[in-house]
Order: sequence, then structure tokens, then C-alpha cells
Amino acid sequence: MPQTATSDARTRVGGPRDTRGFVGAASDSPSPWPRRLLVASLVVLAPLFVFGGSVTTLGAGMAVTGWLNAEGTFMPFFPIDKWFRDLGTFVEHSHRLIGMTLGFLMIAAVIVTWRRDSRRSARGWMLAALLAICVQGVLGGLRVDHNSPELAFVHGVFSQLVIAVMAAAFVHQSPRWRTWSDAPFAAASKVGRLAKLASLVVFLQIGLGAWYRHALRTGLEGDVALRLWIHAAGALVVLGHVLPLALRVFGLAAVTRGTPWLALARGLLAILVLQIVLGLLAWMAADPTNVGFFQWLVATGHVIGGGLLLAWCVAVAMWATRAAQGPASAAASGSAPASDSRAAERAR
Repeated sequence: MPQTATSDARTRVGGPRDTRGFVGAASDSPSPWPRRLLVASLVVLAPLFVFGGSVTTLGAGMAVTGWLNAEGTFMPFFPIDKWFRDLGTFVEHSHRLIGMTLGFLMIAAVIVTWRRDSRRSARGWMLAALLAICVQGVLGGLRVDHNSPELAFVHGVFSQLVIAVMAAAFVHQSPRWRTWSDAPFAAASKVGRLAKLASLVVFLQIGLGAWYRHALRTGLEGDVALRLWIHAAGALVVLGHVLPLALRVFGLAAVTRGTPWLALARGLLAILVLQIVLGLLAWMAADPTNVGFFQWLVATGHVIGGGLLLAWCVAVAMWATRAAQGPASAAASGSAPASDSRAAERAR
């Protein structure tokens, strides 16, 4: 009888538990679906960047005239024979369709997060990611409707903010973030400030790269050679910020165990080296009048690498801020520290 009463009381207080994790999620047994949908969105984001970078590399931004009204057809129903009529049309229309898919996935992610994740911060990051994607889509559409090279430039730069916000949302959905219970780590505070500064520097450098690339492809006025040298100088500034940051993160990994620092440091260093190599190859292969496969490959890879570097710096900034604040930040964001979750489990 006592056991039955306890069971009934637990049912009245907590409600029925869904063993699949989709319904009735609690702080110690969160629903996996917000993270799964966000992962699916990030998977779709990869080819979106590939096709978006290809549009600029090939100068195919106006291959399909009109946005929602694409050459007299509602854009999702653009005829297949027109879609495959040439490489530029295929790349541009595919970019649009992948963007729509990403938008629908993020709408689903926001809805599920709102229903299954009680943390205000988690909801906020998901909603911010969705809004960024919507703004990015509108910018792309207006660029086509107005045939505007200036909007093409803004569209290219803003895409990097999209990946940064989505990276922040992804970090926030990680199990380790939810259960963070380490004591405040003073050394992480300076790393957090350096990571935020590095994120800003990387974003500005991405803007300089877009400024140069769009001068090559979309008819923006200006000295292309001067833009290239300014971008190259910006690469040195990025190196001077990201490399010391990576070394400091390695330092945190050396004195802490069971933390994400080592993976963050290795990823930061690997992406930085890859970006330098891809940048040099893109510079050596540049030929605006004859875009071959190798030039397309390294140029598009360099664009994607910039987004990854920005996302990684944002992730380091978030983890460092979390480590500097300690368990108090978990309580503020609506997450239960690991020790509290284990205690709750034992109490049941």
C-alpha cells in the first residue's frame, strides 16, 4: 500500500513519463528531439553553403529571374526541365530549395523546443536561429527581385551569422551543457573574452572576403586587387587572434578533465590551418574569366571554412563563459546541474 500511494503521488506530481523521450521530458530526462531536429538542420546547412558559395563562384545569382515568382512559376514548382537547363540554373534553384528545406526543419525544431524544453535560453537560441534563417531567405529573394549586387554581398555576409547562431543553439542543446556542474574556473573567463574578440575578427574577415569575391562576380565597383590585399592582411589579423586562443584552450585542456576543451582546441587549430591552405590555393587558382573545377572546389571550401571557424570561435566563447560562471549559470538557464539530476534520480 505505501508503495502504491507513492506511485500515485508521483503520477499526480510529475505526470506520465514518455519512454521515447518525445513527450513529458524533464530536466534529468530531456527530450532528444530538439537536438535531433537541429542536427538535421545543420546537415542541410552544409549543402546550402556549398550551393550558395557556388552561386557566387559561378556568378549565377540571376540564373533564375524572380524569387517567389520564378520565371512565371511559383518557386517550389519551378519546372524540372528548366531546373536542369544549365549549370547556373541548377545551382541557383537548388540553393533556393535547400534553403526552404532548412526553414521548415527549423520551424519544426522551434515548435518541439517550445513544447519539450522548459529552458528559456534554449527556446531563445532556437528562435534566434529561425529568425536569422528567415531574414537570410528574404535577403536572397530581394537580391534576385532587385538584381542588386549590394544585396548579394549582404546576403553572403549574413549567411555567416546564420551558422554562428545555429552553432550557439547546438552547443546549448548538448547533454554536457545541460548537466554542467563544475566549479567556476577563473582562467576560462579570459578565454571567453578572447573567443568573443576572435569571433568578431573572423566575422569581419569573412566580410572582407565577401567584399572581394562579389567584386569579382557581381559587378560591384572597386579595385579588386586592393580588396584582395586587404583580405590577405585580414587573414594575418585572424591568425594573430585565433592561434593564441587555440593555445589557451589547449592550456585549459591540460589542467581539466572530462571537459570539451581538448576537442575545441584541436578543432580550432585544424580549421585555422585548413583555412590558410584553402585561402592560398584559392588565390593561386583565381581566374574570374574561366572557373574550373579546382577553382570552384577551393573557393567554395574556403567560404565553408570561414563559417566553420566562426562557429568554432562562438562555441569556445560559450563554453568558456559557462565554465567561468560555474553551476550558477545552469540554474539561470533552467538546466539542472548533474549532481542535482543524480540526486533526483536516487530520490525516485
